[in-house]
Amino acid sequence: MSPPVRLLAIRHAPVAVEGIFYGQSDVPTRLNTTEAADRIEHSVARFTPAVIWSSDAVRCREPAALLATRLGVPHRIDERLREMSYGEWEGRAWGDVPRAEVDEWMAAWQTRSPPGGETVAAFQERVAAWWDDLESGAHFLMAHAGVVHCLDVVAGGLAWEETVEQRLDFLESKHFER
Repeated sequence: MSPPVRLLAIRHAPVAVEGIFYGQSDVPTRLNTTEAADRIEHSVARFTPAVIWSSDAVRCREPAALLATRLGVPHRIDERLREMSYGEWEGRAWGDVPRAEVDEWMAAWQTRSPPGGETVAAFQERVAAWWDDLESGAHFLMAHAGVVHCLDVVAGGLAWEETVEQRLDFLESKHFER
């Protein structure tokens, strides 16, 4: 029997934008890279990850890279760890998207996608593929909230309705194991 996979996932720093669909868009954070890394370094160091992971989004990539350097472990970027794509809505203010379009999507959010975007099922599938590919040992993930929700479903056994009801604050952590 192989050793377990242990994962510490922490949501990125607070973003400096409000009221827009920013899923895969690069948006600024309220903390700079050093401040974000400083706030979580003790927790990450105590977890002793062998690898630090992130998406390619600046809000995840830069603090993860700094922590990897500080802790002397590899940093790996994986596009499967991107936040869900909102397609044509990316970067648009919520109020600029016709309410009927948003209502139509929200009526079946688990099976429909925003125009040109990604379904929850496709999002979950790519995050699950990353989770399944992890080798034994301790891993740290600088994460997006949606990615953590996917992990709640694929690794934690929660239903989507349960995980979306659980608010994940910025710089809040969750543990997963298999």
